[in-house]
Amino acid sequence: MSAPSPTPTVSGKGPSRIWLPAVIIIGMLVGAVLSLFVPAPFGRYCFGACQSLQGVLQLHTILSTVSIALLIALILIYVRVYAATGARFALGITIVLFALLLQALIQYPPFLVFYGPFGAGQAPFLSSADVFTIVAYTIFLYLSLE
Repeated sequence: MSAPSPTPTVSGKGPSRIWLPAVIIIGMLVGAVLSLFVPAPFGRYCFGACQSLQGVLQLHTILSTVSIALLIALILIYVRVYAATGARFALGITIVLFALLLQALIQYPPFLVFYGPFGAGQAPFLSSADVFTIVAYTIFLYLSLE
């Protein structure tokens, strides 16, 4: 008779490591499609520098979609862990991840049209913030799949 495992395990087979590249690829593909529908920041009067801002918004849409896809994958994993183990830690992480998902959705570029004019000064920082967020979510998802 073997000793019980010190850490709880989730019954059944969990997601494989193929999930990480699959989530990133799906996020990029969906983001690329949705980036085509990002409204111009200044309506139909978008010329010159405004058109480059449109490109930045499209890149931001792709990167934001990858972040949202990673968050959804993480939420699914931790909901499953909580359902299987009842670990309060997993519930806490799920709540925090859900809050981050709501924040990401509120700042999602296709929804910018609902918030009024877009500040052109913010454009260079949007994509760089997304890159750091994607790296953090990717590491978190990789460690969660361990």
